[in-house]
Amino acid sequence: MALATEPRNTHAPPRGPDRSGASSAALGAGIGASLVWGSAFGVPVLLGGWNPVIVTLGRYLVYGLMSAVLFALGGRDLRRVLREHWRAALAFAVAGNAGYYLLLVVGIRTAGAPLTDMVIGAIPVVVAVAGNVLAPAAGRAGGRVPWRRLALPLTLVTAGLAVVSTLELAGVHAYLAVSPAEKAAGLLAAAGAVVLWTWYALANARFLARHDAVSPAGWSTAVGVATGAVALASLPAAALAGQLTVPSGAHPGPAALVAGVVFLGVVVSWVGTSLWNLASSRLSPALAGLLVNLETVSGFGYVYAARLEWPAAGQLAGLLLVLAGVTLTLLAGRPGRPPEPVRPAHPLLDPPVLAAIERAASAHLGRRLLPAGA
Repeated sequence: MALATEPRNTHAPPRGPDRSGASSAALGAGIGASLVWGSAFGVPVLLGGWNPVIVTLGRYLVYGLMSAVLFALGGRDLRRVLREHWRAALAFAVAGNAGYYLLLVVGIRTAGAPLTDMVIGAIPVVVAVAGNVLAPAAGRAGGRVPWRRLALPLTLVTAGLAVVSTLELAGVHAYLAVSPAEKAAGLLAAAGAVVLWTWYALANARFLARHDAVSPAGWSTAVGVATGAVALASLPAAALAGQLTVPSGAHPGPAALVAGVVFLGVVVSWVGTSLWNLASSRLSPALAGLLVNLETVSGFGYVYAARLEWPAAGQLAGLLLVLAGVTLTLLAGRPGRPPEPVRPAHPLLDPPVLAAIERAASAHLGRRLLPAGA
């Protein structure tokens, strides 16, 4: 009975499993993924005159080849995952990998890496806003955040992006001296990358939440196989379009290209995606997306480190505004500690105990009202 099992010396509710370790691991994985992904901005700078299509296809052919090897060694479970979820893997391969990175590299080549990095830096806020729209109004950590708490962060981020974009398009302390039309085209490419990756982040998190049996590393491998297939299928079209020719101007040699695409395929794609899957499977989409802010910061630093330069004051001011806005968004969207359940002042006033006492009293009263001998 409840009276026999209810502790008499404490009023605290039973504790659930301690998830602090899992949360720390998820946050660490998200931070690691963002720091790794930031190098995707610096590698195209180091690869100089090589065509963005060559860099993109090379990266994802390496990612696909590595994933195919792991897939062959993965056994029955991994084959079942890809067989059952190949459509989702293919969609994520296009949106989160090949299509996103192609637009990113096009943006870097036409608008410059810092400007593209700033646009991509809007991803954390875009994901947070989209996740907030789609989140339940209340009920669990990571639920909907009141829009009034997002107004100031969104204003700061928009202002930061506007500062950097205006300076670049006007040619003031510009990182890349090209025409405004070319930079506008690069901005459109970067904006398209934001849209693709936002959809991927939310859809991938929803997929992992619904399929607990799929491991983060296993899903990274399955998506990698699909990404390699997309890259392989794109080779003939790229060759017919003349996108696979060796550039005639100054460029790093083939050895640098191979080293760059191997690093992008193995470290940035497979390792980074595995870490991201771990983070997004345990964090809310808004919180996981906000961690991509570190990709913006690290990418900004990697780009200027590759050029052995310091960014101009305008770019730094815009970056600081973006950082301030995303930090405030992170604080606004941070899941709070769940409220303690209301407990009665005395164990005998606990609702289950009251119900048991009421049933016993009713039965006893019923027996007293029965006529003698019944």
